[in-house]
Formats: sequence, structure tokens, C-alpha cells
Amino acid sequence: MSVNSNRLKKLKKRKKNKKGLIAVFIVFELFFTLITAPFVLLYGPFENAKRIYVGSAMTSGRHQYLATLFLSKERIEKILSSNEGNSNLDGVENNASTVVINGKHDNSIELFEFENSKYKGRMLVIKDPQRVKIAYTDSMYKKGETTSQMAMKNNAVAAINGGAFVDSSSNSTYTGNGGTPTGIIISNGVVKFNDLSSNNKKTDCVAFDNQGKMYAGSYSINQLKELNVREAVTFAPTLVREGKPTNLSGGYGAGGIAPRTAIGQRADGSVVLMVIDGRDLVEGPGATMTELQTLMLTKGKCVTALNLDGGKSATMYLNGQVINKVSNALGERYIASSIIVK
Repeated sequence: MSVNSNRLKKLKKRKKNKKGLIAVFIVFELFFTLITAPFVLLYGPFENAKRIYVGSAMTSGRHQYLATLFLSKERIEKILSSNEGNSNLDGVENNASTVVINGKHDNSIELFEFENSKYKGRMLVIKDPQRVKIAYTDSMYKKGETTSQMAMKNNAVAAINGGAFVDSSSNSTYTGNGGTPTGIIISNGVVKFNDLSSNNKKTDCVAFDNQGKMYAGSYSINQLKELNVREAVTFAPTLVREGKPTNLSGGYGAGGIAPRTAIGQRADGSVVLMVIDGRDLVEGPGATMTELQTLMLTKGKCVTALNLDGGKSATMYLNGQVINKVSNALGERYIASSIIVK
């Protein structure tokens, strides 16, 4: 009995040691994979995945180290400026190429929702383009306001986050006060902000004239005045022009996967406001710039469209509340401007 007992003990000990070795091996494999995966991705032949990884990291203020830890500044710039192209959009375009503003628009606003494994999106269709305005923080240079704050103070029915701004921060959260815009802000025909060196210098922007026609592209203050523009704010890139997708090669095409915001206009003058959620375990990581462009063409049916500030800024407000899931852990981001619907 004692011999068999010793054998059983030895067998149990061997099994225990074997399980321990397997556990150690699994831990080692996981650790090795985590350490080597970025190098395989960033220095391997996977060009598209490389662009998405670096673009996603560099458009996230908090997680840029995921790229900078492994790559030099020059290497990052080279990857971001590499050509992604729009080959997957061949043949995708709107049947219409021009916008006709006839003044016969009702006051309805339609909400559409769509989702897949990567993101959840929401789209507002504003039938009357003249209801669309640019709102801005009352404490410019000092403190920004949230999208919902700007909507409520202007008695707006709907709103999305707006244009470019400098978000300097003195703490590790990378969430500054959002009070300083960049480029231009025109509201109700008045230039509320302009940091361009001259009125002839161009900035990428979205603009609406007195009739409600939307312009997207590079314009100077003087050009916008000639077009009788009443609302404008700076951001880029232009996604759709004359019903066709623009070329998003280079840095714009390598923006990675992130929450997104965009604005567009249909042939009948209706304005499309779109927000894509992301950076969330439930909603998904978000969309690439090319995916956003595709959505503005297909679901949005836009003749003209422009990308707005995304990431933590991406916010959609409707009837007194924020209806999307903002990716900022601290809640709505303080920003310098928003696009509202009166």
C-alpha cells in the first residue's frame, strides 16, 4: 500500500508541475506577444494596419505613446503621410452633383440610427438649411463650453460639436479649457474670430450663405464675403464635393479609427449632421475617415460634406439632451464652437 501511495503522490506532483509549466508558458507567450506585436505591426509589411494603428494613436491625446514609444517623429509623419487612397470608393457617388435651394423647406428634423460591430452612428436630417447656425463660447480665449451648453443658451433644438480649437492642458487628462478657436468663426454674418494672417489667406472650412447653401473647402475671409456667407467655421478635410468622394490620401486618409463628426448637404438643400461613436467596449472603436466619407455619400446622400472635430469632441444634442455616447470619460468636452439648429 505504501508503494502505491508513493507512486500516486509522485504522479500528482508531476501533474501539478506540468500544469505549472503550462501556465508559465502561456504567461510567457502572452507577454512575448504583447512586447513583439507592435514591432511586427509597425515594422512589418502591413501598411494599411500600420496607418490605422498610428493614426488612431496620434489622434488620441491620451494614447499617443502607443506610437511614439516605438517610432521616431519622422517615421510617424512618414506613415501618416503615406497614401491610403479611396480605391474602395470607386463608383460610389451621389446621383446629384449640385445643390438647389428653392426656399420650400419644412421645419422637420429626422433622426436615423445605424450600427455595426465597429461603431454606432446617428444622423440628423435638417430640412430647412437656414436653421443651421454657428454657436461659440461666450468666454473666448478663457474657457470653452460644451455642445449642450451652447445649444441651450441659443434655444437650439439640435446641435453637434463644431470647429477647430486649441485645447491646452496643464494636467494629465489632456482635457483643457477649449476656449481658443483656430481659423475662423463667422456667425450671423459677423466675423467673431479670425487668426489668419490676412483676409486673403485661406482656411479649410464649412460655410453657409444667406440662402442656406453649404460650401466646403479652402476659402479666405474675402472669398466668403463675396459668397455672402453668414455662418462658417474652420475644420477639414472636405469629404464630398459635387456628389463625389474627395481624395483622402496622405494624413487625412491615415486618421485611424475614432469617433467622428461630419456635416453635409443634400441636393434639395437638407443639411445632414452625423456623429459616429467609438473608443468604447460596447459601441466599438469607431470609424476611419474613409468610412465616414462613405457614410456621408450613401446614408447621408450628400452632394457636399466636410469632416468636423471628432474623438472626445464628438457630440450630438437633440431636444434637450445628448443622444450619443461621448468617448470622453469626464463627459462632454469643452469646445470653442458648435453647429446648432434653431
